[in-house]
Amino acid sequence: MTESPMTELPETDVDVIVPVYNGAQLVARALTSILDLQTEATVRVHLIDDASTDGSLQTLHELASADSRVRVSANPRNVGVSVTRNRGIDESSAPFIAFLDQDDEWVPDKLSSQLAEFAADPSLDFVVGRQNIVLDSSIRPSWVRPEWLTAPQPGFIPGALIARREAFETIGRFDETMRHGGDDTDWFARARRMGARYRALDQVVLIRHAHENNLSSDAGASNQEMLTLVRRHVTERSSRE
Repeated sequence: MTESPMTELPETDVDVIVPVYNGAQLVARALTSILDLQTEATVRVHLIDDASTDGSLQTLHELASADSRVRVSANPRNVGVSVTRNRGIDESSAPFIAFLDQDDEWVPDKLSSQLAEFAADPSLDFVVGRQNIVLDSSIRPSWVRPEWLTAPQPGFIPGALIARREAFETIGRFDETMRHGGDDTDWFARARRMGARYRALDQVVLIRHAHENNLSSDAGASNQEMLTLVRRHVTERSSRE
């Protein structure tokens, strides 16, 4: 990968990692939702382009030029969201790490609500909230169940997560062999298996936009990845019994 300039990062409370692939028309909305958060915490945003072909990198630089809290880096070739998220972890330095996909949005009190949980219980490894799934078109993608659109859903996904930096040392990073949505499912499964301490809030922290270009829209590849994931965790559980 192309390395970012080796400059010392200023102290900050939360590093937010936003992987971008052909998201030139979407990422500004996601970034605005981060920069407009109602929080006293200091935030730094890492926009990481994964070898987009739609001019996303130029868009990212334009967005970064308007706000000193935003940093841009780029992969020289397309490596997938899990590798890109892990790169963001490597490039970050804050005690807390959060993620947002290029096509989603945070609610204004997302960080303040979740950081309050860490303050109340310093033993927590991570905190998640709930997600509202909304359709960006009249066609419902196959991965979205109709009932998911009627009420907030559990948010065991990166966009609804904030974790202590140390959690990625004990639980591990995202599985870079998975490129169709299984990397986050695998991470949360490992976290539970390892006994990580977490809090799941009842409140919505993420607006998740559903459309035909979502990473999960390739149902065949996604299902195969999930099957591989289930087999792996069953095997690992059996080996411990």
